[in-house]
Amino acid sequence: MEENIKKEYHITVNDNVFRTKNVGFHAVLLFIICFAAQFIISCVLEQFKIVGNEHIRDNLPEIALVISVIIVCVYYYIREKRTNGVMCLEVSFLSDAIKILINGREYAVKYDEIAEVDKMMVIDRIHDEKGCYRMKIKCHGRSSLEFETTAQEYEKHLDFEDTELFVFYDACKRAGIKCC
Repeated sequence: MEENIKKEYHITVNDNVFRTKNVGFHAVLLFIICFAAQFIISCVLEQFKIVGNEHIRDNLPEIALVISVIIVCVYYYIREKRTNGVMCLEVSFLSDAIKILINGREYAVKYDEIAEVDKMMVIDRIHDEKGCYRMKIKCHGRSSLEFETTAQEYEKHLDFEDTELFVFYDACKRAGIKCC
């Protein structure tokens, strides 16, 4: 790695790339937890005869289902509003690895594990023909890390060289990592 490059960067990227990898799993897990908790509560209420109405007692599983779906939807709505769809990365180029801090979770990728860094333009023609720039760090023996430009950067119709993602890409290139 060259010694004359900046070693630490703060970059804002789109949150949806990381979120969509596990959104189905998170939604199902949150739903199961909510449904189980509400089902246990309904069983306790029924056991102690707190719920006396036969109609309510018969519909408790459906009520628990509806409440669980509402909780899952509200959770993701609040998360989206809180982050505004973006997340901040703290990227550090160390002597033997790249350290990426994402929402308090640290990823360290050794230089010899990196196969290449790809950049690409992605266009969504199905929904709205909007696109974004995406950067992928392909690694040997582990999953790749993907980063996307923010929607705000796309709305400004920026070239890749004008985005914050380019700063990260350029730093990888100057660090001697194979970039395509």
